[in-house]
Amino acid sequence: MARQQSSHSNGQADLLRLLHEAREWLASAPGQMLLAAERAAQQELLPQCFGQHLVQYGLAPGMLDPEEAVMRHHWHLDMEAREGTLAVEETRWPFSPQSLDAVVLHHGLDFSLSPRLLLREASQAVRAGGHLVVFGFNPLSTWAAPHYLGQSWLGQAGFVRPGRLIDWLELLGFAVEKRLDGCYRPPLMSPAWLQRLTFFEQLGQQRLLPGGGFYCLLARRQMFGALPQRQRSRAFPTLTLPPMAAGTRRTHKRDRQ
Repeated sequence: MARQQSSHSNGQADLLRLLHEAREWLASAPGQMLLAAERAAQQELLPQCFGQHLVQYGLAPGMLDPEEAVMRHHWHLDMEAREGTLAVEETRWPFSPQSLDAVVLHHGLDFSLSPRLLLREASQAVRAGGHLVVFGFNPLSTWAAPHYLGQSWLGQAGFVRPGRLIDWLELLGFAVEKRLDGCYRPPLMSPAWLQRLTFFEQLGQQRLLPGGGFYCLLARRQMFGALPQRQRSRAFPTLTLPPMAAGTRRTHKRDRQ
């Protein structure tokens, strides 16, 4: 047990270092290009989600602009304590089953010890008829070149195939309603070259090509979806949140899917 806990701690520390590196990269020219394109995708998809309670988890906690929020109550979850966020373990969310109307996973699966378990944890918190919005890096794009070559943080990020993610969602009782793609330009550090390659973006968006650097799936939980089997007691009673509960602790190594 001690060896398993040590392995989990080492994996968590490595994951946090990777996440810090990626978050610093977001301030670069390609990072700003990515965030702008993903915010546009989020603004298109979130109005299709209805309800009162929304949670975001993943790479950029600031993706959800409070002034543009479509739901009355929204929170940011993170793997570490940060201003304006609630620190959680990726497979131990404090929400009761089916207590949220929507969950946004902003590259959460790309920065996860076990993407399937994280997706399962997020899906259990979504009510029947609620939505998951999942952003991921596309392994069939120019952004995958640094990933396969092991360069920078992109070499260690998850890059879950969209087809595989759709299979996981279907097993959890979700149906994909819409897919958006973006960032057809490669993640070059030169703002000048990114500007020269703007026509890549225009061509990809006009023809709805699937080769963008990121994809975004909007999935709705079906009324007949799999019901969570865990019975969880209430926790954090002083927070203004939907019903929250303590989950089952799991220890595992990172699942490189």
